[in-house]
Amino acid sequence: MFKAMLLVCSLVHAPGGERSCFELHDMEAPNGYTTEEKCMGRIHEMADMVRTVVPFPYELKYKCENKTRRTNFD
Repeated sequence: MFKAMLLVCSLVHAPGGERSCFELHDMEAPNGYTTEEKCMGRIHEMADMVRTVVPFPYELKYKCENKTRRTNFD
């Protein structure tokens, strides 16, 4: 399963020079998507929502993290 995540960082530095960043996790399918293509589709939807809420300038990074775990047999 692929989980959709975005990292949004403001490019306007806060006093003290630190960047303000926050992570967004998909709540529509919190357990993830069966394919990376579906996950990337959701990433695009989430990025479009961010553009309507977060003031520019900002930087977006994304990840479709594969949450499938493999079982190791000894």
